[in-house]
Amino acid sequence: MMKVGKFKRNFWLSSEIDCMLKIFKEIHSVQGSTTTTHYTFIQIANKMRKRGFVNKSPAQIRRKWFQMKSAYLCYKRGNVGRLLLIPERFRPIIATFIDNEYKNSLWLQQSESSENLDIEIEDEFDIGKSSLASVRNLQQQFLKDYEEMQKSLLQLQFKYQDIQDKNWIKYLSSIDLSTDTQCSV
Repeated sequence: MMKVGKFKRNFWLSSEIDCMLKIFKEIHSVQGSTTTTHYTFIQIANKMRKRGFVNKSPAQIRRKWFQMKSAYLCYKRGNVGRLLLIPERFRPIIATFIDNEYKNSLWLQQSESSENLDIEIEDEFDIGKSSLASVRNLQQQFLKDYEEMQKSLLQLQFKYQDIQDKNWIKYLSSIDLSTDTQCSV
C-alpha cells in the first residue's frame, strides 16, 4: 500500500515555474532589490495559491529557486550539464535575475575597478577611444545576434515543453487511477 504523500513530491510543471517566476519578478520590482528572504517565498506561495497553484509550499518554492540558481551559477563556472536542470525556456529569465542580483551587489566595487581598468587598458596597449568603441559595438551586435538565435530556440523549446508537460500529466493521472483501483479492491 502506497502512502498518499508519495505523490506530493516536488515535481514542477512549466506553468508552475512560469507563475513562480512572474510573481518573483513582481515582488522584486516592488521591493526594488533582488534579496530573497523567507517572507519572499511565503508571498510567492500565497500568490501562487490565489492563481490556482495550491500544491507548492514556501519551502518547495525556495528549494526550486535555489536549485535553478545553483544550476545557473555552475553553468557560468563551466559545468554545462547542470544547466539541464533548468527548462530551456526559463534560462534567460533565471540568468537575468541572477546576473542582476550580482550586478547590484557588486555595483560599487566594480564601478571603481572597471573605470581604473579601462584607463589602464587604454594606457598600456595604446588603444584609442574609437577603437575601444568599435570593439564594444561588435560585442553588442554579437550579443544581439545571440539573443535572436536564443529566442528562436526558445520558441521550439516551448512547443516541446508543453508536449512533455502533457505527457507527464497523462502519466501521473494514470498512476492515480491505478492506485485508486488497487485501494478499492
